[in-house]
Amino acid sequence: MSNLSLMLKNLAAASILAGWLLSGCSAGGGGTVRFYTVNPLDLPAADGGADDQLAIEILNLHVPEYLERSHIATREEDNSLHFSEFNQWAENLRKNLMRTMARNLAGLLGTSAISTPLSRSSAVPDYRLEIHIDQFERDSDGLVKLAARWQLITGETSEPLGVHSLNLQSASPVEERDYGLMAGEMRELYGQLSRKIADEILAAQNRQPEQ
Repeated sequence: MSNLSLMLKNLAAASILAGWLLSGCSAGGGGTVRFYTVNPLDLPAADGGADDQLAIEILNLHVPEYLERSHIATREEDNSLHFSEFNQWAENLRKNLMRTMARNLAGLLGTSAISTPLSRSSAVPDYRLEIHIDQFERDSDGLVKLAARWQLITGETSEPLGVHSLNLQSASPVEERDYGLMAGEMRELYGQLSRKIADEILAAQNRQPEQ
């Protein structure tokens, strides 16, 4: 092989190596993809042995389509959405929130008889629940915000017991790239929503005439 050919071959190899290193650097910094979930509250596990447990069926939980994406969404100042390439949900957010709501209600109401489309229960529900999440992300002002509506329905007569709503926000702003803190604030706000729904269920139960 001539010296010229050898030089060109070495140059090509160096170019490929440089391109690989540059792509690694551009993916780095931001680098490794991190995955998050909205975790349940720290509550005692419900005792599954009682026959007189309050039974709840979560019929469905709806989220905006933009929150169904794996990439975590945040809002910009021009009200546009930013989807992070390197910070993603570990599972579909709607399913994560439905599972977390079931865990939260089980702990708050002291029952294991919580049914969802993801996990059916054989218990006949005392109440059915439909939840709509209208907003759940870090807003352009840095505050994490949750806007939700829900409807409670009696299990026996399917009588609607009213539509309720709640708007919550974090106490302080979250830095733009602090996705760990953002997920923590989302857990806190979602826990507050769970407590409010549990309170409504208990209030409805207390209004029931004694048998």
